[in-house]
Amino acid sequence: MIDAILRDLRQPEYIHVLINPLPIYGLAMGLLGLIVAFFLRSRRAQIATLIVVLVSAASAWPVYEFGEQAYDRVLSMADEPGRAWLDEHRDRGEDCIWFFYGLAVLSAVSDFVGRGDVGNRRLHRLRRRQDSAPRISQRPAAAKVGPRTLRSTSGSNRWL
Repeated sequence: MIDAILRDLRQPEYIHVLINPLPIYGLAMGLLGLIVAFFLRSRRAQIATLIVVLVSAASAWPVYEFGEQAYDRVLSMADEPGRAWLDEHRDRGEDCIWFFYGLAVLSAVSDFVGRGDVGNRRLHRLRRRQDSAPRISQRPAAAKVGPRTLRSTSGSNRWL
């Protein structure tokens, strides 16, 4: 049984049938995730769903390649209406593959641009903290942290 499965997985028409839905279903899930991330205003969720879009759009390339490899074998097995449908399927694949390539590039660019933006915001926050650090440490209460506290007793300051 395992030998039959492995034999089938070496044939491009079977692999094409197995991975053909990945780009469409992946993009649908990525779109849903991007909508949720937009309403949540979560940059991390946007980055995660952009990765989903990138992977699903990039998965169109092996789908296209395995479909091209399987075309002649499936064409020889098909009847006349099946050949017409197969030609239409091939034409649609050739027309749409550029959309998937462009979407993969666009999601990769927006993902890396977005990551740079997050890094710049973190760097800006770190610089603000460093700028404010000397001012905080100049205050006596902030400079003397520990179990002792400064307390006023009969007009004089003593450590307790």
